[in-house]
Parts: sequence; structure tokens; C-alpha cells
Amino acid sequence: MVFLRKLSGYFSRHHFIESGGYLEIWKVAYPLILMSASNSVMQFVDRMFLAENSTEDVAAALPAGILYFTLFCFFMVTTNFTSALVAQFFGARDNLSCVKAAWSGFYFAVFASLVIVFVIPFAGDFILSHNGHNPLIQGKEKEYFQSLIPCGAFICMSSAFFSFFSGRGKTLCIAMINIAGCGLNIILDYIFIFGKCGMPALGILGAGQATSIAAAFILLCAMILFSSVDQVQFPTRKVRELRMEYLKKLFSFGTPSGLQVLFDVGAFTFVTFMIGNLSEVALASTTIALSINHLSFMPLLGFSQATSIVCGQYIGRDQKDVALKSAYHSWRLTSVYMSFCSMFYLFLPLTLIGMFSPGSKHSAIDFTQVLRYGRWILACAALFNFFDATKFIFMGALRGAGDTKSVLIISSLCAWLLMVPGTVLLIYCKSSIITVWIFLTFCTLVEALIIFWRFRSGAWQKIDLIGKH
Repeated sequence: MVFLRKLSGYFSRHHFIESGGYLEIWKVAYPLILMSASNSVMQFVDRMFLAENSTEDVAAALPAGILYFTLFCFFMVTTNFTSALVAQFFGARDNLSCVKAAWSGFYFAVFASLVIVFVIPFAGDFILSHNGHNPLIQGKEKEYFQSLIPCGAFICMSSAFFSFFSGRGKTLCIAMINIAGCGLNIILDYIFIFGKCGMPALGILGAGQATSIAAAFILLCAMILFSSVDQVQFPTRKVRELRMEYLKKLFSFGTPSGLQVLFDVGAFTFVTFMIGNLSEVALASTTIALSINHLSFMPLLGFSQATSIVCGQYIGRDQKDVALKSAYHSWRLTSVYMSFCSMFYLFLPLTLIGMFSPGSKHSAIDFTQVLRYGRWILACAALFNFFDATKFIFMGALRGAGDTKSVLIISSLCAWLLMVPGTVLLIYCKSSIITVWIFLTFCTLVEALIIFWRFRSGAWQKIDLIGKH
């Protein structure tokens, strides 16, 4: 009873309406959650279409998709840090610097796009050629990877423009554009994968092409939105010059953030490839379980980004005590959400995994085995999600404060000194995929506890991101 009384106290009316309270967090977060949810639905439908086409297609989609994200995520996340700069400038009521920061992010994104288009394809082809997977799976991985390349360039450039709005807490317009893009992607997926409306059936290649076309549409909308704001308050069309001081801030604080995601996702990519060496069934069950988990995980990123924005704005106003409270409010909201999602994993695993059953009986992979492994992976994900909630919310708060170097160190050490060596050892010892996932869940717990400890230390309150002092 004492515990329940204390828990209900955390959700009293005061906690909803105070500065940095649940309502303020929710106002910024819900459009980002809608955007993330639409992206999750898009990826879920994409995987379902591929699974109906063949189980080999859906098995190839995860390693190729993660590799693609790994190789361009540094540029995307570094560009996205523009939102933290905009948030603190907006909190300090410096509108002109908000515009300058957004254009600096865009110029960085243009350079990044050149690297993505002309360098990353060769790196990806080399890695996929030497991943040790079945030649049939390997060929499909290469098709999917190459078709996703333009998407990375478009996402980076649109991120800079979107940061101008998200940093100011104007997230609804961003969400509407991305939801429209996801809807277009689903329609094109159906047409390209199965060969509708006079198109040839392209399978996994068509899935990647649909994603790239939708990303181009989103970039076009972002450019129009950015150039159509009130030019008296925010002269986005007039103030377009490259300002080195803003680029320096982006490199100084954004680069560690980009490297952290690169190392973190890179480690998970490595683990995924190692799982593929266990068996094709292990890879397929992991792919399907993660596709299901995306429906709950992606909205978590919306909460994390909202935490970063709200914390950044209050730090810009020199109200660090409110920034502190807002992080805890966001964590409680996210924990409730994740607990709700995890109930489906525990009580309806076979129903969820069964939606990915192949339409053809000629698949080389035994789907009965996929069901057996997948239900245990989802059970691990139920715990994994709660630890991820703690990790990403307080990581978002630290990023909003500019404490990106500590996040880089913590995540990199946990990934490459704990998760990767442990997974390699387990796979070398021929452990089951279930044992591997129990270990991955433990690694997430360790990282979440260290990130939380860093936030509790208060060191982030001494960082001067925008040079106010």
C-alpha cells in the first residue's frame, strides 16, 4: 500500500501542470511519437510484405538495413544535434542564432550526403561480401543495401531543416510530413515488391527503392516548410551564409553524439551478423522479433528526443532544476508505456510472430523453428525495453545539455568491451539464440545503470553549450 501511494503521488495533478511536467513533455513528444509510430508501422508492413514474398527476403532485410544505418548514422545524428543548439538558443530568446544553427546543420548535411552517395556503397559491398552468410541471403542483402543509399542523403539534409522546428518544440508539422512520407512508402512498397500497377515484381530491391523515393518526398516538404516561416522573426531565406562558429559547435558537441550512435549501432550490427552465423533460423527469428519490437521501440525515440528538447530549452533559460525534473517526468511516462507494450510480448507472442509467416510453402527456412525461438526473444525484449527506456531518456537529457562526450564513452565501452566480446564467446561456444538474447538484455541493463548514474552526478549542469558564460 505504501508503494502504491507513493507511486500515485508521482502522477498527481501538480506533476502534470508544473513547468517541465507531464503535459509539457507530452506536448512536444506526441507528434514525435506519432512520427516514430508511423515509421514503425511502415517498417512492420515492409517486413510483412517481404516475409510474404519469401522468408529469405525478410532474413536479408535486417543485416542489410542495420549495416546501411550503421554507415550513415554518424552523419545523421551529428546533423540532428542541430536541434539541441536550436533548443538552447530558443530558450535564450536568440531567434537569429536558431536560423544560423539550422543552416550550418544543412551545410554539414550536404557534405555528409556526398560521402554517403560516393563512399558508403563501396564499404557496404565489401562488408556484405565477407559476412559469411548464405550466398542467396548475401545477394539479397546487397540489393537492399544499394537501393537504400539515396535515402541516407535525403534524411541527413531534411534533418537539418527539421531541427529548426523540433528545437523550438514545434514538432507537429514535422510529424505530419513524416507520416505522409511513411504512407507513400507503404503504397510504393506494395507496388514495387509485388509488381503492381504495371511494375515488375522487384522484391527486396523494390522495398529499398520505395524507401528512398519517400525520403526524397520528405526532404522536398521540409525545404518548403523551412522557407515559409515568418521571415520577420526567423529570416530563413535571407540569413543563409555559412558561419564557422556554429559549425564548430556542431562538430564539438554533435560529433561525439554521432560517434556514440555509430559505435553503438556498429556493435549491434556486428552482433546481428554473428547471429546470422548461428543459423538462418536464428537470423530470421531475430529479424522478426526486432521488427515487432520496432512498434514499441520507435516511439521511445520520440520521448527521448522530446526530453532532449525540453531539457535544452530550460537550460537555455538558466532553469536547470526544471530541466532535471523534466527528465524524471519523461522517464516515468516512458516506463508506463513500455510496461504496457511488454504485456503483448509476454501474452501474445505466437500471434505477433505468426503475422510474418511466409505466403509460400517453398521457403527454405522452417517457420515452426522461427516461432519457437521468436517467442523467447520477445520475452527478453519485454525486459530489454524497460532498460532501454531508462537508457534513452537520460541519454536524451544529457544530449540536451551537451554532455555528449560522456555518453560516447559509456556506450562505446559497454558495446565493445562487454556486448561484442560476450556475444562472440557465446556464438563460438555454439550457445542457443535464446542464451545470446539473455546476455544482450543484461548488457542493456548495465549501460542503462551507468547512464543513469552519470545523469544523477549532475556534471552536465556545468556545460556551457551555446557560450552564454
